[in-house]
Amino acid sequence: MSLLLLSHLQKNKKNNVPGLVDPHSNEAQQVKRNRLWLLTYISLFTSLLAFFILMITLVELEGSTPKRNYQKLVGKIYKEVTYQSTLQGIDWLQIENTLTKGVRLSIPPDLVANSSLFSSASAQINPRYLPYLQSIVDVLTALNFQDFNTRHAKLIDGIESAGYKVDFMIRVEGHTDSLVMAPTARFRDNVELSTFRAYAMMEWLRIHTGLAKNKFAISGYGSFHPLTVNSEQAENRRIEIYLVPLVRVKTTGKIDLDNEELVL
Repeated sequence: MSLLLLSHLQKNKKNNVPGLVDPHSNEAQQVKRNRLWLLTYISLFTSLLAFFILMITLVELEGSTPKRNYQKLVGKIYKEVTYQSTLQGIDWLQIENTLTKGVRLSIPPDLVANSSLFSSASAQINPRYLPYLQSIVDVLTALNFQDFNTRHAKLIDGIESAGYKVDFMIRVEGHTDSLVMAPTARFRDNVELSTFRAYAMMEWLRIHTGLAKNKFAISGYGSFHPLTVNSEQAENRRIEIYLVPLVRVKTTGKIDLDNEELVL
């Protein structure tokens, strides 16, 4: 029986019976090329499928993490500040949602003609700016940050359920121009000067808002973050105010530095 089958196959091969192709024929080579293309296609399709599954998973995780709730919380603060600023007719106040650093409030450098918020090498607030600072205080007061956690309980609960504690913070950043301090100047360098400027603004805001000291923080950056190409210009002598939902790890009380400002 085996001999008969073998003889039949050899006969079919000689007669080019369909289904039995010569491995060296053009038809066989075409089949091989088609198989290689098919394997490449399957491999590419599998890789793309794996990529899309990964992306969908990351989107789902991002949507459910405390970081997403934090970003929404900052967005809520931004909308509240913008609304109060518009309501009170404070159209000169610059408001920006930085996401990671919170909502930034800044005063345009040309708000008062031929006059900077601080004189050169000085940490004393220019009195001509006090009415504008009072307007910022009015906005902060209207936001009622003492009721911050209650007002945004849903988002905050979503963050705190992951082991964090949320508190509201006003952080004041001081900046300077790059002019070198004179040997007789009160401050050693621009970093120290910017820190004192931040402190002066923080104290003014604290007194006029009535908020507790632990709701404020300061930092001084000297001339490291100029607004203009020429870092010596007076426009760089400024203050930036950040409204920050500060998030701490409950167990240790330390700030999570996974993100410099975001604490998550």
